[in-house]
Amino acid sequence: MSVRSFIPDRHPRDLFFTPDFSAEELRSRRERIAAQIGADAHLLIAGAPPVPNDFPTQDALFYYFCGLETVHSYLLIEGGTGRTRLFLPSRDTVAGEPQNRLGFEDAALICDRLKIEEVGPTTALTGALTGVKVLYFPHAEVEGGGATRFSANGCAQRRAAEPWDAAEPRVARLTRLLQERVPGIEIRDAVPLINEMRTIKSPAEIAVLRQAGQLAARACIEGMKASRPGMTENELQAIAEYVFRRHGHCGLGYGVIAAGGKRTWDGHYHYNNATLRADEIVLMDCGPDLRHYSSDIARLWPVNGVFSPWHRQVYGFIVDYHKTLISLIKPGALVADIYAESERRMAKVAAERNLMPIFESMLQKKVGYINHAVGLSVHDAVDKSWREQPLREGFVAVIDPMVWCDDRHEYIRVEDTFVVTATGCERLTGDAPFEIADIERLLREARK
Repeated sequence: MSVRSFIPDRHPRDLFFTPDFSAEELRSRRERIAAQIGADAHLLIAGAPPVPNDFPTQDALFYYFCGLETVHSYLLIEGGTGRTRLFLPSRDTVAGEPQNRLGFEDAALICDRLKIEEVGPTTALTGALTGVKVLYFPHAEVEGGGATRFSANGCAQRRAAEPWDAAEPRVARLTRLLQERVPGIEIRDAVPLINEMRTIKSPAEIAVLRQAGQLAARACIEGMKASRPGMTENELQAIAEYVFRRHGHCGLGYGVIAAGGKRTWDGHYHYNNATLRADEIVLMDCGPDLRHYSSDIARLWPVNGVFSPWHRQVYGFIVDYHKTLISLIKPGALVADIYAESERRMAKVAAERNLMPIFESMLQKKVGYINHAVGLSVHDAVDKSWREQPLREGFVAVIDPMVWCDDRHEYIRVEDTFVVTATGCERLTGDAPFEIADIERLLREARK
C-alpha cells in the first residue's frame, strides 16, 4: 500500500480515526500504562485545544493512547484495570456538515472502533474525577504538527516569563483547574512513564516511520534533481512541501532547511530566501508530519552538479564516517562503544587522507552522532537512558556525523533516520543517495 493511499477517498468521519493502529494495540498501550500507575491511581490525558484555522492537530500523547483526532477531548484511564473513559465536545460545536463531524453523540461508533469502554461529554469529566485520590497527567505542552515537546515547552516558558505576555502555561492551568475542581487530589507527572513506552516502537509504528522516511528521502531526491544555479532556497522548500502533500497527504514535520554555501553554517537556518550560486553546495534537511510521525534526513550536493576537489575530500570523509557508524549499530551495542570504535577506525582514514585537522575538530566538538530519537516528533520525547543502555530492537533515531569547517564557514553532514533491527539497523531514509558518485549521476541525468 502506498503512503498516499491511506487518506484519499475516505469518508470525512473516518479521518477522525487512526488508519495505522488497531484498537487492540491502542488498548494494550492503555493497559500497560495502567499497570504502571497502579490500582489506586488514574491517568488523564488532554487532547489538543482548537486553533484558529481549519486544520487543528491532535496532541501526540492523546493520539498515542487512543488514535482519535477530535480536539478538546479528554482521556481518563483507570489504574490497574485500564478501563478507559473518553470525554468529547458536542459535534454541534464544530463547523461543517453534521455527517462530517464527530462528538460525544457518536459514542456507539467510537466505542466500537476504538474499543473504549465509555464515551461521554466533556461536561461529565469533573464528575468522573470525583473521588480520584491520585491522578497522573503529562506535565508537557501540546506536541504535534511540527512542534516537538521540547520546543512547545520552551515556547510556553518564554511566554510565561515575558512581562507583556505572562501567559499561563497549559500544564499550570490544567493543574490549577484540577486542584480547584477536585479538592485534595494528588497530581503526579506521567511523562517519565510515557517516555519509557515511546522509546521502543511497535511494528505498526515502524511501518509509519518507514513511510515517513521514504517521503523525506523523496523530497531530497526531487530537490537534487530540480536544483540549478539561480533558483532560490525557497524553491527547494516548496519541492519538499509538494512531495509531502502529493505523496503523503501531509505537511511538514519541522521547518525545512535549504541552505547554500556559507549559510550552511547555521544548523537551524530556515530563512531559505537566498539565490543558489553555481560554486555553492546546498544542504537540505527535511521531514514530514505523516499521520503524527516524522522522519529526519540531511543531504548535501553541489549546485553545479559536480563536487569540488575540497568537497569531494571532506564530504567523502563524512560519508565514510556515516557508513562506519551505521555498520556498528545493532541490538546490545552501547552508544559509547560505537563512538569509540568509529573514532578508532576513522582516525586511520583521516591520517591516510591528510584530514587529521578535520577529524580532530570533530572530536573537539564532542557531538553525539547518534543524535536524537525520532517518532511522534522529529526530536522524539523518549527515555534518555538509551544513551547509556544497550540499544534495543525497535529503537528509532538519527545517525548524523558532521563537521564545521571554520576556514570556509561551511557545515558538512550526512543524516539518516534508522531503526535498530534484529541483526543491525535499517536506514529508513536510505532511498536518497549520499555517495558522491551516486549524487553526481542523479544530478547529471536530471540535467540532460
